[in-house]
Amino acid sequence: MAETMKLRVETGAVNVEVEDERGEKLGAFQFNPADSNILKRYGKVVDFFNAVSFDDKASEEEQLRQVEALADDIAGQFNYLLGYDVSEGLFGRCGPLTVTKNGDFFFEQALEGVGRLIEQVTKKRLDKKLAKIRKAAAAAPGVRARA
Repeated sequence: MAETMKLRVETGAVNVEVEDERGEKLGAFQFNPADSNILKRYGKVVDFFNAVSFDDKASEEEQLRQVEALADDIAGQFNYLLGYDVSEGLFGRCGPLTVTKNGDFFFEQALEGVGRLIEQVTKKRLDKKLAKIRKAAAAAPGVRARA
């Protein structure tokens, strides 16, 4: 019988709590904002949303079906972007096509928020890594660290 082994790795994932403007928790999800592939996926998701269109000549019933299908597509795009099923944690209490006070859809605010998290965490982690490199270079004899 073959021996079973485990490899446990640190992925850099963060827990994200989704709150409304009053601070009430709406849901939560987890993802790695510094995932080396997330920027490519983010771009594809933005392209998907930019290409969405509706047939305004369709019947009211057909337009309703299009909106329902779009809500499902939005959930699928967030799942793709973040690498697993986050739709319940993100849209469980507030549907993706909910119109917010400022007139945006809820999913737009969520996508922009995820983008900000990616930017903040990636910058913080890169700055930390660069500081380590500069410190190591400064300690090495004959090596001049550059800013």
